[in-house]
Amino acid sequence: MLNLIAIINEQIQPKIIEGQGPDCPESMKNMNVRKFQLPITYLDESKIHKLSETVSSDLELINSSNKPLYEYLFKPTNQYAVDLLPEWNKQYTTDVDFLNDSKLVLKNMNLYRNKIGSLSKYQIDCPLFKEIWSDTKENEDFYLKYGYIDWSMLKYLNQSPSFLEAITIANILSPIASLLIPILLLIFPFIILRMQDIPIDFNTYFDVLKTIAQHHFIGKAITSFSDMSPDKLVYLFVTLGLYLLQLYQNINQCRNFYDNMAKVNTYVCEMKNYVKHSIHSMETFMELNKDARTYNPFFEELGNNLFALRSMYSEFENIQPFEISVYKFTEMGYLLKCYYEIHDNKFYEDALLYACGFAGYVDNLTGVFENIESGHVHFAEYSDTVNCNIEKQYYPPLLNDGHVKNDCSLKKNIIISSPNAGGKTTMIKTTTLNILFTQQVGCGFYENCTLTPYTHIHSYLNIPDTSGRDSLFQAESRRCKEIIDIIGSADKALTRHFCIFDELYSGTNPLEATKSAYAFLVYLSKFENVNFMLTTHYVSICKRLKKSETIQNYKMDVLQDDDGTIQYTYKMKRGISKIQGAVKILQQMNYPEEIIECIKNYK
Repeated sequence: MLNLIAIINEQIQPKIIEGQGPDCPESMKNMNVRKFQLPITYLDESKIHKLSETVSSDLELINSSNKPLYEYLFKPTNQYAVDLLPEWNKQYTTDVDFLNDSKLVLKNMNLYRNKIGSLSKYQIDCPLFKEIWSDTKENEDFYLKYGYIDWSMLKYLNQSPSFLEAITIANILSPIASLLIPILLLIFPFIILRMQDIPIDFNTYFDVLKTIAQHHFIGKAITSFSDMSPDKLVYLFVTLGLYLLQLYQNINQCRNFYDNMAKVNTYVCEMKNYVKHSIHSMETFMELNKDARTYNPFFEELGNNLFALRSMYSEFENIQPFEISVYKFTEMGYLLKCYYEIHDNKFYEDALLYACGFAGYVDNLTGVFENIESGHVHFAEYSDTVNCNIEKQYYPPLLNDGHVKNDCSLKKNIIISSPNAGGKTTMIKTTTLNILFTQQVGCGFYENCTLTPYTHIHSYLNIPDTSGRDSLFQAESRRCKEIIDIIGSADKALTRHFCIFDELYSGTNPLEATKSAYAFLVYLSKFENVNFMLTTHYVSICKRLKKSETIQNYKMDVLQDDDGTIQYTYKMKRGISKIQGAVKILQQMNYPEEIIECIKNYK
């Protein structure tokens, strides 16, 4: 029966272009969370601000040689949660009402976690879901493998449990019948002789057997084997070989059909459990956070997908785990119908993808809540008068490495000086990260924070030393020009900018670098809607700006012993650092003593 369907499908179905699976849009080829949108994306466009790729790259939010920075905040525990991280990497907001509602949502995550745990012990199995998705959406042999009709005019039959049950019966009985024929040939003589009350002996049985089997090649072999010519014997053995091959194929077909039905049953049951868990998760989340008014557009979309999942669950609800039983045999048609719905139903497809994204989202929120619960992360407050005031903040990757906490107030713009490896670049990255997290989820790696949200975040950290048309200095200058162009063209009353700069104009000689950096900072400090932090080794810049009313000098405090040994405290204090630490770093790297002495004696 399967072979017949395959032949029909091959003859009448238009060829599918290579690389395009049937009923499987290209956007769905890889299992992902693309259908799900974070709540922040439903806000008014004027309050959503794009996170630039430059800032993302400089802060190592997603792409990092080590652990991405977002993973410290969200602590993803499954693949859906990891897949959702790039969605966080797209934007932040200045909508304070939304950020306060996000704080409420995070506070409710403990209730959510406890309630979901009491409803179900189900654990999301991402690899199994991906396996099911691949089998139903990316399998070009889906119709052939499971015996579905692939002709567009008759595809509706794939949604008929009765038709699919008939195919199931045919698939089972056809090979069984061919297996039983030889056995029936041996049994029928006994039945006939018994019905006719004829005494049964070997000669009588053999005569009846010859009569019955004379139209089957086995019977012909029995009756005329001794009289066959050599060419007929060869023909007989070839026919026997083909018959045995058919027997093997029939046995293999039965086994494959059994394995496929067992797998389909397992997959449908997994989908049923996953959908049930997703329904509980969405309903619980909506109920706990119904007071978060700015989340209403998100809840509306959530409700639409919840409706689709409920519809899907009502279809799958009665499917039970696989077992060999009469009931399971009669359920096969409906089971195949349910599996075809996973393959073909776009309504369910979108809802399943959305559910994957939502599972990643609540996992992300659970990770943030665990950070709050453990005291690693705290909530922020928002203000119209305070630029940015962060107390006891620290760099997330140093969470378990004896991190040092620092305060940062942007009443004035900040210049930080220190020897190499003193922690000044880490300081400006930490501040930027915490501002970003505070404008995404309402909290950060600090103990206290008061912030007036920024509309723009700019970064000048990792300027590529390219061999292309730009020199390093040209690339640095181009980045600075891009930043001041954005600041200059934006409405000053409606925008606020936060900028970080690491070693301005280091691609040119120190004298010109100092002049250029000084002029740039003086220009930038005139904008009241701009806050910036700068790291530098050029003490002359710090001294020239010492009396500025808009810029404050800070240093990463370093202790130096009489023998020149440096001890890094990683604490930021007011002042200008005059300690030179390059020689110490070269000594730690085991540079030749001759080089070290030459440096020390250089006048």
